[in-house]
Amino acid sequence: MIWYKKNSNDDIMVSTRVRLARNVAKYPFPNVMTKQDIDGAKQDIISALENEKAVVGELKFTEMTDTDISERQVLMERHLISSELVEKSNAAVAVSADEELSIMLMEEDHIRIQSIMGGFALKEAYELANKADDAIEKHVEFAFSEKYGYLTACPTNTGTGMRASVMMHLPALTMTGNIDRIIRSASNLGLEVRGLYGEGSKAYGSLYQLSNRITLGLSEEEIIEKLENIAGQIKSREEEAREAIKDKTEVADRLWRSLGTLRYARSLTSREAKTLLSDYILGSSIGIIDEKIKQSPIELMVLTEPANITKIAGGADLSAAERDIKRAEIVRSSV
Repeated sequence: MIWYKKNSNDDIMVSTRVRLARNVAKYPFPNVMTKQDIDGAKQDIISALENEKAVVGELKFTEMTDTDISERQVLMERHLISSELVEKSNAAVAVSADEELSIMLMEEDHIRIQSIMGGFALKEAYELANKADDAIEKHVEFAFSEKYGYLTACPTNTGTGMRASVMMHLPALTMTGNIDRIIRSASNLGLEVRGLYGEGSKAYGSLYQLSNRITLGLSEEEIIEKLENIAGQIKSREEEAREAIKDKTEVADRLWRSLGTLRYARSLTSREAKTLLSDYILGSSIGIIDEKIKQSPIELMVLTEPANITKIAGGADLSAAERDIKRAEIVRSSV
């Protein structure tokens, strides 16, 4: 199931992602590849996936060179490709119908296998990514060192080549000012906390990505176990923070005002929409707001991103102000 459409009683653990970086042994890394190398590597990988349909299923291949920039950004906003892939015309992606599996070709590495699932499903996401990894490796030889593990373009990915992450909704920790302490603690334990779209992005809507920083010297299972444990601890801290604020009048006032703005605003920026929807989720979770909205607030956060707004508007070339008006219209009809 598409990760942002999954119905869950857990509004803290939003989604889970596992990404594996791999390179085909007989080709240089993408940053020094010739066009002939790129075409050859892509064909080898695509052929491997075609031969393994029984394992990986039917995948839709999209060449970046055949896709306009707004459609690439839609894929990025839905977390199916990275921001780096958006800018690469010689790259491609293969995506499953349920969008739980996406395989990026010619990003920083030849292959980025990604599994993304709604909720807290680290083991399941790893199993799916690993299944695709094994299927490809039946047909191509990966760059691998007995000493260092999988070889990658960036040394920080060498080893398992795995980045596992949990997207967490932490509004109470953000509201109480305790999120910086949580981020520092996670960093001291070898994890990273980033914004909604990973490195360099902001945590709009109180959405944070918790991921492993170390890929060398640990097994995949050890990385998953560590991330599971620390994510569970952070969830407990968020629950405690919610309990501490749920009876405060100023909190209730803010959350109800946010719902009112969602219902009646005529213009909303992407950042405003996320913040207001985050407030609604929090208010509903702690029993302050007892009114249901028509659409999942997490899904609304994704579908009201700029490129998705443009797609909903039929591909019209909208200005930022026009997108804000369209966004408010979509939100009003969904709340």
